[in-house]
Amino acid sequence: MKKIYVLLFLICFSHKAFMQIDANSVMGLPTVTNDTEMNTVTGANEGSLLYNISQKNIYIFDGTSWVPVNKEKNTIGDIKYSSQTVDHSGWYLLDGRAITSLSSNAENNANSLGFTTNLPNAEDRVLKHPSATQNIGDIGGSSTTTLIQANLPNVDFTGTTSTDGDHNHTINRQVGVDQVRHPSDANRTFYNQGGVTNTSNAGDHNHTVTVPSGGNDQAFERYQPYIVFNTFIYLGL
Repeated sequence: MKKIYVLLFLICFSHKAFMQIDANSVMGLPTVTNDTEMNTVTGANEGSLLYNISQKNIYIFDGTSWVPVNKEKNTIGDIKYSSQTVDHSGWYLLDGRAITSLSSNAENNANSLGFTTNLPNAEDRVLKHPSATQNIGDIGGSSTTTLIQANLPNVDFTGTTSTDGDHNHTINRQVGVDQVRHPSDANRTFYNQGGVTNTSNAGDHNHTVTVPSGGNDQAFERYQPYIVFNTFIYLGL
């Protein structure tokens, strides 16, 4: 029975002690308003902790940069797809902006990756592993294609001519002047049976042949079925 009284006393005491804790007795961490303020902290030792209000997260200093304690550590240059539309937690939207528009830390990290003027612009593009002659950030390809003559199969076309080939020829024959029945009859002009008859050279003409192609140089898309997300690169906080 004595043990039961002791146990009840301890439970009541601990409950009372817990109820007496107020805001002033809770241990707190140094706070910063946002990423910019966090990156201006100087002299932090490895293992230092602070709370980032805008990110709603605790960060630990790893000797080089501030890393969220409850998230997997990201590496400079990591790429990800996201439904988010703006920069966040060290991730920067690949929108082709000038490197000088980034924070100093992100600018330095971008330079270390070889981006010295602008971030790559991922708009309307998919990721591709580089070939032996390509570098990170190179762009190529096209979203649409317009076929040219060289892209078509080697085929023979047939067609029909128009119906405007009607024409005629002038016939030249030898003529003679003779009296037919009696010396008193008037002279008559007629074609002789003999001689050579030739047509004139006025029969030259041409025909129009129409072979419809049915095309109008309309470019076509080369996308496979897709779903749209934004592309981000990690440049650190």
